[in-house]
Amino acid sequence: MCKLKIVTTSWDDGDPKDVRIADSLRSRGLKGTFYVPLQGYAGRKTIEHPELRALCSEGFEIGAHSVSHKILSKLNGAELSHEVRDCKSALEQVLGRQVFMFCYPNGRYDSSVVQQVKEAGYRGARTTQMLSLQRDFKPFQMPTTVQAYPHLRAAYVRNLGRARNVSGLVRSVTKLRISRTWVELGKQLFDEVLEDGGIWHLYGHSWEIEELGIWDDLLEMLDYVSHHSNVTYLTNGQLTEGRFGLGSTDSRQSSDSAGAWGD
Repeated sequence: MCKLKIVTTSWDDGDPKDVRIADSLRSRGLKGTFYVPLQGYAGRKTIEHPELRALCSEGFEIGAHSVSHKILSKLNGAELSHEVRDCKSALEQVLGRQVFMFCYPNGRYDSSVVQQVKEAGYRGARTTQMLSLQRDFKPFQMPTTVQAYPHLRAAYVRNLGRARNVSGLVRSVTKLRISRTWVELGKQLFDEVLEDGGIWHLYGHSWEIEELGIWDDLLEMLDYVSHHSNVTYLTNGQLTEGRFGLGSTDSRQSSDSAGAWGD
């Protein structure tokens, strides 16, 4: 039986430095989904419309990240609908094509938020749950594997605990103990996908990578996972299309727990 091996990447907040991320992905044959809010995170600038259209024309996916990056689980009614729906329609006007993916600001969501995202016409939504390699996931609770950020080990444990991922917690304890950096952890998890199959999902924020000065670390990670003939490289949206037998867990179900991870 063929063990499907998949790599996907996603990048949040729509910072102008996303163009540098796209250049790094393109040169390595990697795909990416860029989640863009209408208003920049913490007052930052967002990528210009011509650059957004250029990314889209080059095969990168543009997803929505709310209007103003508010924590959606604290909103309701018209305000929640505005944050979820208006960013979709505005991006679609800029791009001239439909936007199918959404990313929860700060990784926070509940059942009401999930329902609003579904009703707005999205096909899936990404969370900030990490250390996942699973092929089957709820389309509106798409997990990730590793963030381009030097988290402390305790932060990974808290992330898994909030997601109630007991099996993932047990499986990952050893890796967390022996991994000195996020790059080492990412490499070990990618090796596991190469051996056993699964989805390896890297996410991050270009402005954060710039502030931390970890571009070289990012390039090392991208080099490690690129150009493997037995790996399929997809956008986040392609993971939810069903062509690869992915995201097949019943999408009608949703968690009432709010994912709690910085974004």
